[in-house]
Amino acid sequence: RLRDIDVLTLDEDDMREIRGSKIAMLFQDPHSALDPVFTIGDQMIELLQTRKGMSKRDARETSIKLLDRVGIASPEERMKAHPHELSGGIAQRVMVAMAVALEPEVLLADEPTSSLDVTVQAQVLDLLASIVADTTMGMVLITHNLAVAVAIADRIAVMYAGRMVE
Repeated sequence: RLRDIDVLTLDEDDMREIRGSKIAMLFQDPHSALDPVFTIGDQMIELLQTRKGMSKRDARETSIKLLDRVGIASPEERMKAHPHELSGGIAQRVMVAMAVALEPEVLLADEPTSSLDVTVQAQVLDLLASIVADTTMGMVLITHNLAVAVAIADRIAVMYAGRMVE
């Protein structure tokens, strides 16, 4: 349920409206989620133009602000980069920026740090926690790492075979 909407009963058109604007997804592997053909800037601008109806100029300015907000140095330069030119940590920060760009109510974070080294994991988790604290957005963090869950979560549900067991 999202507020009073049973999302499991929605048809594809209604779900398309909810995806991104109400519910955003942060995937485990940012390099798989980003399109390798287009620059980071092209992808962010397209998202904002398509979903928020922004002009290209406004979408570019907003994209730069979003990249800066997630702690990416020289955001104007990073806009010109292709995904393969980014480290895993920077690529995941780009994905965080894209996920929060539409100001969703809920962020689904599926193992967002599993492919990152321990130092970068901590930085990304701190970033996610600060974004949640600074906004009205909630986050569902999916992880196999109980220490990560304990460090960031308000509530924890342990699941097995699709059922909550603890």
